[in-house]
Amino acid sequence: MDAEKKDSEVTVDDILQILGPFGRFNVYNYMLILFPVFLAGVYSSVFNFEAMDLKYRCAIPECDDTTAVSNYTIPHHEDGTYAKCVRYAPFSNVSNFVNNSIGRCSPHYFDTSTEIECESYVYLEEHSIVKEFDLACQDWKRSLVGTVHNAGFFLSIPLTGLISDKYGRRLALVFACVTSGIFGVIRAFSLNYNMFIVLEFLEPAFGGGIYTACFVLALELVGPKGRVFISLLFNTMFILGGVTVTLLFWWLQNWRHLLLIIYTPAIFVFVYMWMLTESFRWFFSKGRYEEGLNTLIRSEKMNNVTVPKEHYNQVEKHAMQQREAKKFENRENNQSSFSQILSSAMIWKRVFICSFLWTSSTLVYYGLSINAIELSGNSYLNYIVVIIIEAPANVCKLIFLDRFGRKRVIAIAYILTGLILINYGFLPDGNWSTVFYLGGKFFITLAYNSLYVFAAEVFPTDYRTTLLAVCSTIGKIGSTIAPQTPLLAKFYVYLPTILFGCMATLSGFLVLTLPETNNQKLPDSLKEAKEQDRRGTKNKEERSETKTKL
Repeated sequence: MDAEKKDSEVTVDDILQILGPFGRFNVYNYMLILFPVFLAGVYSSVFNFEAMDLKYRCAIPECDDTTAVSNYTIPHHEDGTYAKCVRYAPFSNVSNFVNNSIGRCSPHYFDTSTEIECESYVYLEEHSIVKEFDLACQDWKRSLVGTVHNAGFFLSIPLTGLISDKYGRRLALVFACVTSGIFGVIRAFSLNYNMFIVLEFLEPAFGGGIYTACFVLALELVGPKGRVFISLLFNTMFILGGVTVTLLFWWLQNWRHLLLIIYTPAIFVFVYMWMLTESFRWFFSKGRYEEGLNTLIRSEKMNNVTVPKEHYNQVEKHAMQQREAKKFENRENNQSSFSQILSSAMIWKRVFICSFLWTSSTLVYYGLSINAIELSGNSYLNYIVVIIIEAPANVCKLIFLDRFGRKRVIAIAYILTGLILINYGFLPDGNWSTVFYLGGKFFITLAYNSLYVFAAEVFPTDYRTTLLAVCSTIGKIGSTIAPQTPLLAKFYVYLPTILFGCMATLSGFLVLTLPETNNQKLPDSLKEAKEQDRRGTKNKEERSETKTKL
């Protein structure tokens, strides 16, 4: 009797525990998956450098290039730099001036009390689209590049999610990578701003789901104990991608060469269709049990471990029972499983909360990165430091999530982000303000990257990618708005960080309404997802009773 009971309780996670998270099979697939993740990190930052602001000034037709920049032709700021978008007007009555370049360029020719907008510009740098497409003093066109780029995710993430759930995780990953590569390479040959901005949208619109597709596939290849470490690997590769593209652009100083170098490798990811392993969980969810079991058996051989044959029988039996139960439940309720998902108040609640958390996270995370370029000092070093601060945050995630639970760690990280960024505005410029800025990036990284693990664990397997895609898509509202936040500083220099702080604080309290998923198996059905809430309620009641007794 006990043996039968034990067998009946065998799940895929039990087999994964025997196989281990870091055998040859796992490492082989992780290495393949991490390369597209690295590319995703590269592509997430590239728009910051394509449309990077340059040094330029008004062209002064009355003067030649050697004498154009002077106190009587162009206004200058208190720090000694010259204005970029205005010049001094020539006097209306110039009949007394000598009609040659020397006379017209004299101090007596310009009215230093009247400023006029520039008609043309002299570019002192030429490494971004600002010079090539003549975007001087059109900051809205520069910030629009990042907004349009991130807006593409509204299409790509649900598209990738649908492909992933219907046709497989592997195909979704390959589709996203290859389309990113194709549109990115074409963008390198843009003839004008309009062509560039359209391709800036199309590249993420079809290929922006790289990270999500990779994450779901990797998550489904490991048991509960390996999920946080896999997330750490993903975050590390993403950071390396951001640092790499920064260093590349710093070295190349040419946006077209940069695009060709970073997007060409993505096209060759099509070979993954023959090299990468499909998720056995996805096979089971589609009723393709033989293919799913073959994947597990291949993993067993490569990892050189032995899994009892009855385990496979029980897993297949369990998967078939779940599938039949879903069909029966669908007939009983006259609803498809997807309709039941949509009619579940619990699922809608989780989708709403996770979507808000995602929106807040992307707004603060990308907003702090983008605004770092505007800080004083070397823009490239600023950006690299703000990216590298994510590394210790990811190590803390690895240590804290399993030890203290998902909810507690993520909620505290959000609230600390909020407190730090709200107080940042009350600090004078200097070392402490820098420490607070980096502290805000540290804690939002901890919260944001932990959210990927947490959100994946609260949705059932059949529609995990789709529901994650919905949350991530809605969350892209934050990253779409983020490139515009530097414009808020024109009204009040600390307004962007105050906005970030308020959003993060509210998110911290919303996290507490979700169930704890630490050391729990992934829910494979709507029923198992609902049991998470019941377990959470039961645990609260038990803790309350214990406190009462004490």
